[in-house]
Amino acid sequence: MDMDEMRSDEIFEAIKRREHSVFKHLFETYFKKMTLFAEYFLLDRDEAEDIAQEIFVDLWNNAPMLSGISNLKSYLFVQVRNRCFNRLKHLHVEDNYKQWLAEAQAYAEIPEVEVDPELLQRVYEVIEELPEQARLVFKRCVLEGKKYKDVAEEMGVSVNTINTQMTRSYKYIRKRMGVSFLVILAII
Repeated sequence: MDMDEMRSDEIFEAIKRREHSVFKHLFETYFKKMTLFAEYFLLDRDEAEDIAQEIFVDLWNNAPMLSGISNLKSYLFVQVRNRCFNRLKHLHVEDNYKQWLAEAQAYAEIPEVEVDPELLQRVYEVIEELPEQARLVFKRCVLEGKKYKDVAEEMGVSVNTINTQMTRSYKYIRKRMGVSFLVILAII
């Protein structure tokens, strides 16, 4: 039987029987589509590809234990959506923790730290390298100390957008400056 003519349940049963050619065909058919769908949520191609790949790995590893999947395409895209939401929740928790940590350090009785003016200037220059929206979000959240929710309302975007912009900004700055920039941001 031609794989293009196979029904979802037949494909799923073939995967349960460990038919590599069927699994490969399924991967080739849906990987790019799933990646684009995940990128819509995450705004990050690498993360999106990781999620799509993880879903295929889990499907292969767990197929014998899964049951009741009559529409494989729907199953795959629901998995993408759910994992993206979980990833966004995780990023939100991380960002809240980072914000809390920065606030805790600011309020703690930390002895005055001498900051190298050149290093501080470099941090500001790297912040200015960020794309416009990311730069505005970063400045409002970090330099002005505003909450994500407030910045989202001011800018007319969702909290998830703010979260994504902050994640990208931290990633970019960390890549350019190393971990030392976190100490400087806590002092600013």
